[in-house]
Amino acid sequence: MLLRRVSILSLLLLMIYWLKPATADAQNANPITLSEERIITNDASVDYPTKVHFRLEVDPALTIVDAVLTYDVEQISCLDVSTQVPVEVDGPVIEWEWPMIRSGNPPPGADLWWEWTLTDDQGQTYTTPRQNLKFTDDRFSWQTISEGDVILHWYDGEEVGPLLLESAVAGLALLEEDLGIELQEDVELYIYGGSDDMRDAVLYIQDWAGAVAFPEYNIILVGVPFHLAEDWGRSTIRHELAHLVVGQYGRSCVGGRRPTWLEEGLAMYAEGEPSTDVTTDLDQGIKENSFAPLRSLNGPFPAQDDEAGSAYSQSYSTIKYLREAYGQEKLQTLLLLLAQGESYDDALEQTYGMNVDGLEQDWRMWIDVPARQIPPTPIPLSASGVPTVVPLAGPATVPTPHAPAGQSENPAPVEPTSGLCGLGLVPLLLVGFFAWRKKGIT
Repeated sequence: MLLRRVSILSLLLLMIYWLKPATADAQNANPITLSEERIITNDASVDYPTKVHFRLEVDPALTIVDAVLTYDVEQISCLDVSTQVPVEVDGPVIEWEWPMIRSGNPPPGADLWWEWTLTDDQGQTYTTPRQNLKFTDDRFSWQTISEGDVILHWYDGEEVGPLLLESAVAGLALLEEDLGIELQEDVELYIYGGSDDMRDAVLYIQDWAGAVAFPEYNIILVGVPFHLAEDWGRSTIRHELAHLVVGQYGRSCVGGRRPTWLEEGLAMYAEGEPSTDVTTDLDQGIKENSFAPLRSLNGPFPAQDDEAGSAYSQSYSTIKYLREAYGQEKLQTLLLLLAQGESYDDALEQTYGMNVDGLEQDWRMWIDVPARQIPPTPIPLSASGVPTVVPLAGPATVPTPHAPAGQSENPAPVEPTSGLCGLGLVPLLLVGFFAWRKKGIT
């Protein structure tokens, strides 16, 4: 009887020990929203594009001992992970600075949100109401116009904005009518008065860039002097916008990618009638039979101006051939198969019954150029023999011709923190206790 009473007492003590921290955890798991009356200041000041300074000041009667800042920039992602930063607490004023100069900055127009999680000296947890801020490049006085899903901001030249908006809408119509690919979400265009002004708004951008697209934000920046708006500006707007439209249509979370000749060929096609440079490149390539192997244009284009220009022109001609010979539906099928993670050759085989080399030979026949001797394609490595990591972002865009035309991608990387939830040891102690109890009775 005495042994039974001791056992019951031990079990009760263990349960009290177990439930006490659980009660505290339950309190912390249900934070209270801090009332506006107890918040003196909760803001974020931006020194664009280098840093954001967060500042929170609460009622001094509230003794805060722990603070965590959670923030994120709204963007298209296969995995939405916010950043959490433990912040040192020294009185009622809590401050932390995000040095964007370390990681790159979001583009103007991107939306930032943040909130604080606070713990007082009594163990009670509070959260502040979520705050929002739109990044702006306040060096200039922006004007804004829109049509449909396209919003355009500019500041230099009264006619530049309407002119480039009309070009953007025409490019979207061409993509929809000829290729059946439509803009899925709103897009914002920021037109700078020159490439230098634009590059000053983006950290770590190439010195030669004249435009940059941010597909994860649906934002495009272009540096267009007003005297170039009619010519270079119109074609560049349509080109960069095509990258976003195709990126939306072929978005992938399984590692799917588009070959560069397809990506850039579609963007060149969206520009409309080929420029004199394009027709000159094609005429010269036909005359000299000097086109690059199409398979070599799956990846980065040549760095030299002449070779790069020829690669863009060849890509345009290849897309024009696929559209005229096979129609828009097969191009759509090709994009969707690539988004599903199919290889370039497999996607082409399933869609057109030929791989990259076969496409090149058919295209050469279409433009009346002799067939090229193609060596046997090496057997690809087995996927199981090469460790891989599935990327979380959609297919990356690639640079367009450099200044005054250019495009690159500089997303601001997010560095999320994560934690592991530990399990208490008390349940294991209880199991041990019951095992000992059973042994003792036996």
